[in-house]
Amino acid sequence: MIQRFVIEGFKRFREETVVVLDPVTVLVGLNGSGKSTILQALALFQVCLDATSRVNGNGSIAPRTLKAVTVYPGDFGVLPAAEPADLWPDGRLSPKRKPAPIRLRAEMANGASVGFAFRLNFNRFRIEPTASGDWRPALDGRELRFVPLLSALRPREEYLTPPARQERLRMQRHAEMIRNLLWDLRETAGNRYRKLTELLRELFPDSRLDVRFDIEVDRFLTADYRDEALRRDRDLAAAGSGFHQALQILTSVLAPGAGTLLLDEPDAHLHARLQSRLTDILVRLADEEKLQFVMATHAPQILEAAPDGGIRVCADGRVESFAAGTGSLSLLQDLGALDRMEIVPLLTYRAVVFVENRSDRKLLELFARRHWGEARFQRTWRRLSFLYVYGSAAEPSVLGSARQIHDLLVSAGMRPGPSPRMMVIGDRDWRTDEHRCQTLRDLEAKAEEYPVSVRFQMWERNEIENYLLDRDAVLAALDEQSEATGVAEPWRENRREFIEEWQRLVDSQEEQVRRHVATRIQQQDRRLELSTAMERADRFLNARQSGAEHLCDAKLVISGLRRWMQDRGLPLRIRESDLIAKLPTVPREVQDVLGALERLGRPS
Repeated sequence: MIQRFVIEGFKRFREETVVVLDPVTVLVGLNGSGKSTILQALALFQVCLDATSRVNGNGSIAPRTLKAVTVYPGDFGVLPAAEPADLWPDGRLSPKRKPAPIRLRAEMANGASVGFAFRLNFNRFRIEPTASGDWRPALDGRELRFVPLLSALRPREEYLTPPARQERLRMQRHAEMIRNLLWDLRETAGNRYRKLTELLRELFPDSRLDVRFDIEVDRFLTADYRDEALRRDRDLAAAGSGFHQALQILTSVLAPGAGTLLLDEPDAHLHARLQSRLTDILVRLADEEKLQFVMATHAPQILEAAPDGGIRVCADGRVESFAAGTGSLSLLQDLGALDRMEIVPLLTYRAVVFVENRSDRKLLELFARRHWGEARFQRTWRRLSFLYVYGSAAEPSVLGSARQIHDLLVSAGMRPGPSPRMMVIGDRDWRTDEHRCQTLRDLEAKAEEYPVSVRFQMWERNEIENYLLDRDAVLAALDEQSEATGVAEPWRENRREFIEEWQRLVDSQEEQVRRHVATRIQQQDRRLELSTAMERADRFLNARQSGAEHLCDAKLVISGLRRWMQDRGLPLRIRESDLIAKLPTVPREVQDVLGALERLGRPS
């Protein structure tokens, strides 16, 4: 088994990068973070091993020696690049200055190692091997086999000789030879064929395989599966993509000769429940068949099923071990951190934002795109992890969650990094100006009792939805939409009534807002009688210069306007993205929060 794999000068890994490999290793990271590059580097290592191998004596596989060779790119089969230059970090090769060699090295558990320096000489590759210790038990007859993303099965599949099958495997054309692999397993490795059928039934309980071929008579192999919906056998090509995905992976894994399996997004085409079950199966196979798996994924279900300590986080040309265990992943999921694979920026950048729910986050994203533009938005947002409190964020209880995240990141087994930075964005929830400021001061003081770095923000309006209640922006969005959908005339006839309904919905909340403010005042000073609290609420509301839209329940207003248009048969939609696009500018308070988020995500 390979214990450590070292990459230098290959694609995005310019500097020497060490990837620690377990029996089952799961690579996670954002798109473009280097997950697939690691799989490609391991596959290229196998290509180098095959190209430099020599056998002695009677041609048996051992003892094997490695000798430097010069080969043409076409001799490599499938390379992880269209052009040779794409294998190097800069992607450009100067004819006057040769690039530094790509270096790949595998280190085994017994201390032995095999490495290759991969150089480009004109239009040919020079591969120079180095080896130390007894590396053969780990690599001889135990190839690193790349299992690519699923491609369509052929309707008919010709019989392939063993050398032809091996060549197709080397070319990563697994789907073209599934029937051949099944037939070969049944004929030469009956125990593994039975294991394959049993494992498929774990994933698809009604599945049944039957592969038929007469080497003396037939040209094409026949393989059927049981279609329970039609209650008859059908050719494998007619099965669903999920069944094809599981079949391709398990057949490639159990086909003889593999030692380390490289799986690129094994979760593709599989339901979330099957993703978890497939991972459990691969973990068992690693133990029972003495195999090693390296998987690149975006699926939280595979993360949750991964063995303790088997997760590697890829980011910014680095690979970090995450060794806090799957129990910590359950904690992150409970806190909302696994939404959209946010464990990756969480572990890498350690910038955490607590918001009340997904709707608040969505509005923040829309405002950020409008204010910053797409490029600046993407740079900032990819470094932030959003966690949802599903309640009031402006409460001391959020500090407990902040401490859990802090302790997890500090003990995650990764190399020392910056202390986690956190920010809480809460709603005003009808607080007076004085109460709003006092709440922020109290929360900041309470945070000093915890070993966390956290900053609190609170909207000046009642909640983030209140920044959508700009009448001119709403009318402009609906005017434009009515023209685009061909209902301009009916909309113009109802436009004045729409404005009146808007005002009615806002005014109807006047007493409700007054009582909410009074309740907040009483919560601040429980000695006050309700009548006194109501008087103070009236003074606060009368003194405010802003309109009633700032403190009403904006969600009730927007949903009421949607119902009003639906009742009148107007096919118009009040969409948050349209409203924000029509605002003359992003409100100042929202700009302030976005600025704080940008500073939070900025690398230390």
